[in-house]
Amino acid sequence: MEIKHSKAAFIAALFATAITAGCKAPPPTVTADTLETSTVNDVALVHMHIVQPPQQFKPINAAYRTLFPVSLINRPDYGGLRMETLESGATLQVLGEVENNWLAVATQDNGQLSGYIPFRAAVPSDRYSATVKAQAARPRRAQQQCIGVGEGDKACRKGNSSTWVIQ
Repeated sequence: MEIKHSKAAFIAALFATAITAGCKAPPPTVTADTLETSTVNDVALVHMHIVQPPQQFKPINAAYRTLFPVSLINRPDYGGLRMETLESGATLQVLGEVENNWLAVATQDNGQLSGYIPFRAAVPSDRYSATVKAQAARPRRAQQQCIGVGEGDKACRKGNSSTWVIQ
């Protein structure tokens, strides 16, 4: 009887080995935060999975500051997902210029592509103060206030003027 048990145990072990021999470990789970590396125009860009790599890339690698609160977007167009909002005057590293006149930026010191902002949303850090002063010196257009009068007509005035003009 012992010999039959030994043969049965051996056959069961052989069968289990044959079944599991072809199994592979499942691939790692990819999440939005999973880091990837993409090569664009011979430049390696490390970015999170949620951030789409650009199709074109012209390196800049300079410190910039934002001119106004701006959304950091996961692809270089306004149809992308807003990742975060950068405050006015925030310092960031511009990695390069990409398609649609957008800037590829790193918000951390690690050099990873964090997302994209429009080209005119930031200036090089050394030009920030002069740019802000120049914008403050520009005259602002007076806001126009309008109210409806009659059928389809309106009366408007500019700023704090007491003169109303019917349009």
